[in-house]
Amino acid sequence: MAANGTANPDYSILDEFNGTIARSKTGMLYHGCLFLVAGAMLVLPLIYLAMLGVLAWAVYFHAVHDWKPVMQFGGYTGGGRVMVFKFLVYFVPLFAGTVVLFFMFKPLLAGRPKRAQPLAMNPADNPLLYAFIAKICDVVGAPAPRRIDMDCQLNASAGFRRGFRSMAGNDLVLTIGLPLVANLSARELAGVIAHEFGHFTQGAGMRLSYVIRSINFWFARVAYQRDAWDEALENWSNEVQDGRVAIIVWSVQIAVWFSRLILKLLMLTGHIIAGFMLRQMEYDADAWQIKVVGSETFEGTHRKLATLDAAMEGTYMQIQARWKREHRLPDNLSELLRQTHENLPTNVLQKIDDTLGFHRTGLFDSHPSPADRIRRARIASEPGIFHDARPASSLFASFEHPARFVTLLHYTDDLGIPITEQMLLHVESTQPKAALGYAAAAAASSAADEFFLGMLPLLMPLRIAAPAPSVNYEADIAELNQLSAGLQQVAGQLAPVASQYTEASRKLIKARVALRLLGSGVSIQPEAFGLTNATVEAAQAAEREVTTTRDALRHSLREVAAALNRRMQLALSVRLPVSGKFDANSVSPERVNELVTALNQAADDYAKRHETMDALAMLDHVVAVKASAGETPALSQALEAQKKMINLLLEEPLTETENVASKPGLQLAKRQNYPNSGEYESLRQKTLQWFVDYQKTADQLAEIALAAEKTSA
Repeated sequence: MAANGTANPDYSILDEFNGTIARSKTGMLYHGCLFLVAGAMLVLPLIYLAMLGVLAWAVYFHAVHDWKPVMQFGGYTGGGRVMVFKFLVYFVPLFAGTVVLFFMFKPLLAGRPKRAQPLAMNPADNPLLYAFIAKICDVVGAPAPRRIDMDCQLNASAGFRRGFRSMAGNDLVLTIGLPLVANLSARELAGVIAHEFGHFTQGAGMRLSYVIRSINFWFARVAYQRDAWDEALENWSNEVQDGRVAIIVWSVQIAVWFSRLILKLLMLTGHIIAGFMLRQMEYDADAWQIKVVGSETFEGTHRKLATLDAAMEGTYMQIQARWKREHRLPDNLSELLRQTHENLPTNVLQKIDDTLGFHRTGLFDSHPSPADRIRRARIASEPGIFHDARPASSLFASFEHPARFVTLLHYTDDLGIPITEQMLLHVESTQPKAALGYAAAAAASSAADEFFLGMLPLLMPLRIAAPAPSVNYEADIAELNQLSAGLQQVAGQLAPVASQYTEASRKLIKARVALRLLGSGVSIQPEAFGLTNATVEAAQAAEREVTTTRDALRHSLREVAAALNRRMQLALSVRLPVSGKFDANSVSPERVNELVTALNQAADDYAKRHETMDALAMLDHVVAVKASAGETPALSQALEAQKKMINLLLEEPLTETENVASKPGLQLAKRQNYPNSGEYESLRQKTLQWFVDYQKTADQLAEIALAAEKTSA
């Protein structure tokens, strides 16, 4: 389902949540284990404080009680060197102990590291996004967030908005990485959000888990984070010349290293204690994601995240190379990542996919490995209740604006680069208009739509004769102006024709889906498919009716189509230079011929591409019916029949996965009974991109033609 193409949000996406999901309850044992783990985690900081107290007492005891014993040891004979040695014996432990005490006490007062301030989304500006997330929260039974933030991470997270101060209520904030949104469909994003709020379905559980994660994060931060004091100590050790002072500095460094080691040991202990429970909580959150979007989409999302990680690495390599070479940075990391991911070589994608099963969950991991999560999803074998495949970015009013803004915040706040407007390199979006956001898509009326009066879907594929330079410029200009004026007069009458054609196309897909399901023996509700009754004959009659309607609408435009074609010929002719002489209004003949040739060549492939998109739309409908009704032999037969239909449209059919012998670490590589949805999704994206490129070619020709009319007016 596509976005509605108007400035108003398309709330019909909320109706795509078909049915409800069973809400599993956790038992007393689960909560008891959570309390035990949380209690054990609280003990770890107390152990750290106890060690700090012991060290403080030891330093105090040494300072107060060891002066006389050290000085009196061996008497006061031996000269100056002996006295210097005694001073070192007394003051080095005192100084080192004090420094270590400072370094161990410092983490207790350490604030959070500076990070980019996320962009808070205004509900009034993005009502569809807020409604979509609220719907998911309602489905999983979790409180909706009070604020939605955007950042530049390939991740999403939900948490208490003001930390521990928000634990008394349901004051939640959802943070979504826009690079993630740019690469996911609506159903994939719905699954990610369902996972995040799955953590908050249990009131006590979410608060205890927050305590556990906060302590784990604190230990990790203070064990590895460095500040100005650490850098000063390191610089002092590098600059010291005196050997006696060096002994003091080295002693301090060893003591600080030891304090860090204690923190790391406590951190690892915390990971071991909490690891199993945190992994179980991730599995519980996964269960919500699987119930909402299905096992198939869950697996596809995790496979995509693995390839996105590789694309992100490649994207940052590009950025670093350009920064070193030109001191310029891309202004839209989300779009750049999407394009990099789209262009990853097939062998790279295959290698990632084949090795995904090798990843094992470690003892210290707080999250299960993707392989283990996918295996659990396969065991669950859930159909899901939401399967809308539109781009997730279409949920925004305008996606590019926040994407560019958080990119700038990432540079200035995360990376500390004082960026200026001149240093930004524009990244041109190659997404379909619908992916720009519903308001942006409505505002982005293409040149081809303007030139062809919104009738382009009824006129495609376009075939344009190669234009020649005008031999009678004044006459051609006069005819062009007359044609344009006449077409503008009937433009208002043509608008209903376009909407009727769009509605007929939608009905045609539904009739063909009904025919596919009924032909496989699936029982349907006729009104859901616009039928009078649930029979093959009724579906065939509906298909004939809407096909006839579409043909009639196209036929009704034959005179308008001829006029538009003539208009294009004249506009291109007057823009071409006469006798090779260019003026201010001329365009390159080579450029025009290149665009015309590309458009005519694409026309030969247009029908097959359109059939492919229709077949994929039918596949989505069949999958949605299967998700709603559950697994049946008849639905499986309908699904397989639709896949075969898609394969027949391809020069190289999509191969079904084969059953291979189970090998350690490779269980995820192939699976006989699991649909190869990734291949169909890849086909969908490639076909969509083909239509985007086709539209761009038509737009470029239309821009040349419109410029001719404006010049002659």
